[in-house]
Amino acid sequence: MSTHRRARTLVGLAILGAFAVMGAACATGGPSSAPTSSADPNGEDSAVVDKLVGLWGEDASGQPHLEFTADGEVHGSDGCNGITTTYSVNGDRVDLARFASTLKACPGVDGWMRGVRAVEIDGDVLVIKDASGTELGTLPRAS
Repeated sequence: MSTHRRARTLVGLAILGAFAVMGAACATGGPSSAPTSSADPNGEDSAVVDKLVGLWGEDASGQPHLEFTADGEVHGSDGCNGITTTYSVNGDRVDLARFASTLKACPGVDGWMRGVRAVEIDGDVLVIKDASGTELGTLPRAS
């Protein structure tokens, strides 16, 4: 294959990848400018956001982790694939929108975080739950 043809193929793949990421963002409603909440007049939702913001797990190769921002975004990894989404606060529960993810083959990586749809904070531990509320696992607060 010629160098020119390889370059065109790589550009085409990059464009397809960009469309896939944009499509996933559109499917989830895209990133929000701030976490939505159930409008708690006592400020409890903002207290949950304050506790939530930061890194949970270990941001190292092969390690699952999630990082929450104050503006409602979540970035991280299931230990192999990168993930990104948004969240909303509903009382003590934090709901995550469907996430966009890279799609690398990950032999030997436990995919327990692929089903994350909600989290709850239990001290310095983030409890990861699926859509039905079943616990999938936990991530400690990063030090």
